[in-house]
Amino acid sequence: MSWIVEPERKTEVVADVDVLVCGGGFAGVAAAVAAARNGKSVLLIERYGFLGGLATGSLVITTPPLNNGINADIARRLTQWDAYATDKRPKGGNPETDEVDGQSGIIPYDPEVLKYEFVRMLLEQGVEILFHTYIVGVLTNDTAVEGAIIENKGGRQAIRAKIVIDATGDADVTHLAGAPYQVIEKPITLMFNMADVDTDCALEHLGTWNGLKKVIRDGAANGKLAFDLGITPDFGAPGVYAANLVHDGQLNVWGGMLYSNAALDPRERTRAEIVTRDHAFRMANYLKRTVPGFENARLEQTSTEVGIRATRIVEGLAQPSKAAVQAGRFADTVARPYKGRKLALPYGSIVPKGIDGLLVAGRCISADAEIMGRLRLIPVCSATGEAAGVAAALCLDNHVPPRGLDPTLLQQTLTDQGVDLGEAE
Repeated sequence: MSWIVEPERKTEVVADVDVLVCGGGFAGVAAAVAAARNGKSVLLIERYGFLGGLATGSLVITTPPLNNGINADIARRLTQWDAYATDKRPKGGNPETDEVDGQSGIIPYDPEVLKYEFVRMLLEQGVEILFHTYIVGVLTNDTAVEGAIIENKGGRQAIRAKIVIDATGDADVTHLAGAPYQVIEKPITLMFNMADVDTDCALEHLGTWNGLKKVIRDGAANGKLAFDLGITPDFGAPGVYAANLVHDGQLNVWGGMLYSNAALDPRERTRAEIVTRDHAFRMANYLKRTVPGFENARLEQTSTEVGIRATRIVEGLAQPSKAAVQAGRFADTVARPYKGRKLALPYGSIVPKGIDGLLVAGRCISADAEIMGRLRLIPVCSATGEAAGVAAALCLDNHVPPRGLDPTLLQQTLTDQGVDLGEAE
């Protein structure tokens, strides 16, 4: 391996804010809105030119119910556009047998409306947004993160912040800051949408969308379909599957699972994009040829990027077990994604070990790897983002680092602002 030495340079500081949120998915948007609602200046950094993260960019456009805290706010906004199917379970599903990404009863939403409403949510709270920007380094002193180094079309720049929230999904900020984490590798899926599907006809033939598994498996076995991705469920993921979307005749398809042991490697991720997109076209064309109801269908859209389910997960002040998260009986519960459900997370899951000035939200939070199939889902990302945003504001108000914040103060503030945390036992 060879190296070059870059010359020393001055980097312009282009912003100095209370809270810097890195990542504009559900977790980052929730964190930014929550921090701004609590009176802090907030800047959100996002690598794309739109918000939503994997939920929009990777077409993960079905979700378990959005019904608690900021999730309920998001659902109300989507419902105003008839862009969230709150009144019925998607056609063709069986709540007794179908479990998709760890939850039964998934609800579709329109990703284009979500992109629009997320920007509105941030601007209404005075959050500054910086699109097309990458985090490439962090500003630190001996004990704490103090901001980030960014790069975009304007070149290399710096942002100072009193608190940084890592909502990058891959824990990029945590990694750059040198805080501890572990890496887990789980199946990768490229999602795609098909339009002009006669879904009633298709479901008469298939029974449920789980019937696609047999269609693809049989096609591969008899040599009529070249398909060597995973078909059966794993890590809460459904393998080959589909779900009706908000608009009639539109179908969201899980294109099978690619197994990789290096999803953080740029070349391996590139390979994943190429292989899974190729399989999406193979699968769509095969369905058109063989399944009643798909005769006039077309592959409408493949996702902007492949769906990565897990990479880095942070080592936090708490690393709750699967059983503990499912029981949801923490004295310091700060995230309960589903109203009336037991699943919950403690404050220590969003506070990294080894460094101050940093909180985490989304699929990189701290918990046992066995439960991450449930904790990477959209409502959990939002709930942890909301908790992190409020926590950041309270840390600044009380002049304490995240590890020094009294969780009961955070719990009370979240409850006062409409989050149902249930009762600790």
